[in-house]
Amino acid sequence: MTLNVRFVKSALKRQSAWDLGNQTLYDLCRKHPDHRSVDVIVAKMWLIGRSYASSIERRRDSRSTKGDDFYLDTVGPTMKRAGVDKWFDAIRELRRPNLSVVVPVHKRLTDVFRDISGLEMRSLASKYLHFHFPKAVYIYDERAGRAIRLIKPGLRLRAPAYDRYDKTYARFVQGCAPFHDELKQLLGRAVTPREVDKVLLAVADRN
Repeated sequence: MTLNVRFVKSALKRQSAWDLGNQTLYDLCRKHPDHRSVDVIVAKMWLIGRSYASSIERRRDSRSTKGDDFYLDTVGPTMKRAGVDKWFDAIRELRRPNLSVVVPVHKRLTDVFRDISGLEMRSLASKYLHFHFPKAVYIYDERAGRAIRLIKPGLRLRAPAYDRYDKTYARFVQGCAPFHDELKQLLGRAVTPREVDKVLLAVADRN
């Protein structure tokens, strides 16, 4: 499908209603970027997951621990032990998306979330990374994935030059990169990963 300036600007304007709420999450991750405290981890996981309907307590086996106990006894301590800040250092200095840097970190975080929940949570991993690194990480969910396939119908995963990656997210990022460039050319200005997401959601809703 072909996008025009009118559609893109309309999509950006409509989605702007969520900007204030999203800014709260950006501010939280900017003020508390590390994962040394269970309290900080719990706050970020809880608020990002709940805000984006991808909370980690939606897990395969919820019988052992429930609610607050799950966050305090499992989510927080597991992420603290995993040492995610060392992985995040690779992304910290990026000023734009870089597939070869972001996709392997996304895979490692997805693996931690699978250990916690028993489920593949690539969407939550992308959102968690995005709010820590808004200039460098594209947000993935099923709607955005469907939209990028409509925009880039012949998209196939080009095998990355590294071992650890989630195929679905890697393919998505490979589609987002040229689409991001097309949006910049269409609008005649820099475009953020968040704006890419806004347009993808509009495409998904239209189709």
